[in-house]
Amino acid sequence: MILAHGIGGRADLPIPMWLALYTGAGAVLIAFFAVSVLRPRPRPRSASAGVSLPGVVRKAADARGFRLALRACGLAGFGLLLATAWLGVDDPAANPAPAWFYVWFWVGLIPAALLFGPIWRLVNPLRSLSALARRCLPKALRRDGPPERLGHLPAPAGMVAFLWLELASPHPGSPRAVALFVTVYAVAHTVGGAVYGPRWFDRADTFEVYSGLLATLAPLGRDPGGRLVLRTPAAGLRAGRADAGHTALALVVLGGTMYDGLSRLSLWIDLTRAVGRPAATLLGTAALGLVIALNFLAYRDALRLTRPCLRPSATAPDHQFTHSLVPLMVGYGVAHYFSFAVFEGQRGWLLATDPFGRGWDLLGVGGAGVDYTVLAPSLIVVVQIAAIVLGHIAGVVSAHDRALAVVRPGDLRTGQYPMLTLMVVYTGIGITLMSAG
Repeated sequence: MILAHGIGGRADLPIPMWLALYTGAGAVLIAFFAVSVLRPRPRPRSASAGVSLPGVVRKAADARGFRLALRACGLAGFGLLLATAWLGVDDPAANPAPAWFYVWFWVGLIPAALLFGPIWRLVNPLRSLSALARRCLPKALRRDGPPERLGHLPAPAGMVAFLWLELASPHPGSPRAVALFVTVYAVAHTVGGAVYGPRWFDRADTFEVYSGLLATLAPLGRDPGGRLVLRTPAAGLRAGRADAGHTALALVVLGGTMYDGLSRLSLWIDLTRAVGRPAATLLGTAALGLVIALNFLAYRDALRLTRPCLRPSATAPDHQFTHSLVPLMVGYGVAHYFSFAVFEGQRGWLLATDPFGRGWDLLGVGGAGVDYTVLAPSLIVVVQIAAIVLGHIAGVVSAHDRALAVVRPGDLRTGQYPMLTLMVVYTGIGITLMSAG
């Protein structure tokens, strides 16, 4: 696959691995005990409200014309991606569609959501297509929301399918593979949105649910009255609500990034080369599923140990700490995709000059190549480890904030130990995989 994470290879750690592990785990532990001392009581509700933005900004953000422009951009980008993926050459070295999809869209969701909130909800071309299709659908076939029997399965199931395409499928960089995935995904959600209405996307659209989770860390949010406000990331995490779908999707993403790190180990690469491609695909699929399953089991056990310490009034105990996983998703996302985004993002721009392989030079960059010197290898490693450690520190702080509200006062310290242990283990695994890959 030409679109491999961390193209150019990973550098050796600028410090010994044991020191990185001790430092990372120690930082998480220090953060836990520090926040326990400095924040012994829940923050007042007013601290989560945020600061209202000027009226002109709020009106512009909510203006119909602005919303329509975002929808138009989404439809145009979607159409260009599909046209390039289906009609361009089936070679990731000459077709920009894989870079657009994996880098500009998938990785780009992280900074977009962190800066602007759940903006993919406003851009999503499938919402626009399903709205048009719903108008053509007989009223007898329309439903108000997805059926309860579907539960919260569609969003995490879609994430598993995407991660399999990216990490375990035999030809993840093939433009035709990207085209097939996007087409099937688009048809499924356009039909779902047409039948079940806009609420389908709130629960079932993998990338909308993912973007919404990341958006809880954004400085832009809505107060209880729906007004656009500036807020702290901690306030967004406190205000966030989670269900089984959010929890499952977050755990799937974390499991996928862990498997990605595992698949970069030289031992794993040698093994897959030895068994050959068909067997390697089966092996990768099984390993991806196993890592995700182990992630679920570890989180379940941490919650099982925490549950006896919860207040009787705590509702949905299995999802009380879901938003403490969001900083971990961001940290792992930055660690795994930082160099990938910088290098392969350039490729998406350079190949856009001739998207269909016709010999064009629309952007005047024909013949230029990816500049791998923009990032020093040692900088890449430092950013990766810092992202993992800072993400886990933020996760510990978020879990503490939530514990203040749902854990019995007498069990406040011990009730947080299971989640703290999980965070420390995650930190060690992340640093090990990043540095050993």
